Amino acid sequence: MKTLTDSEPPAPRRRVGGRSALVMQAVADAVMAELVEGGVENFSVPRVAARAGVNSSSIYRRWATKGALIAFAGGRWAEALMPTPDLGSLRSDLVQILENGQRFVNDPRGRALVALNFGEGDSATDAGSQGAYWQQRLQQHQAIFDRAIARGELAAHADVEEILERTIGPLYARAFISRRPLDRDFFERVVDAALFSEKQLS
Repeated sequence: MKTLTDSEPPAPRRRVGGRSALVMQAVADAVMAELVEGGVENFSVPRVAARAGVNSSSIYRRWATKGALIAFAGGRWAEALMPTPDLGSLRSDLVQILENGQRFVNDPRGRALVALNFGEGDSATDAGSQGAYWQQRLQQHQAIFDRAIARGELAAHADVEEILERTIGPLYARAFISRRPLDRDFFERVVDAALFSEKQLS
């Protein structure tokens, strides 16, 4: 009977994620580079494929539309830059979301996604990307609100989407419209106002 020690080297361990994970990351990076350089109006799947070192057909098989591809890449990159916090209270978590968001809007890739989401949405690419990206962000942050409900900080029937809108809206208003300073004191006031409004509506 053969044994590994007598006649065969042990089988190599399979890398976690392997080539598929590397390809997915390469595609995501290529999408963001395309958006930064040319915006959604000049977005090209063949150029994404060339940057990522894959065939265009491989991309089309996994993502049926440009909107789905952009939403995937944007969500993946945003999740890495803006991880879901767990600081023990809803207020602290929301303030951290805003601090993460400040880094997001200061990054060229973040600005490209903001430009996409603030666009007219008059094409299938725009509309598909906007809707899918926003839903990804909501799903990512749902755990924050689930924990807050479990701790008794938030009513079970609270409108989570509206709280998030009231929280992040002022960040984008200052970053892209009024250009006023973004700091922790401002973030805390925004969160306190959002949570106060929710209590008034409950």
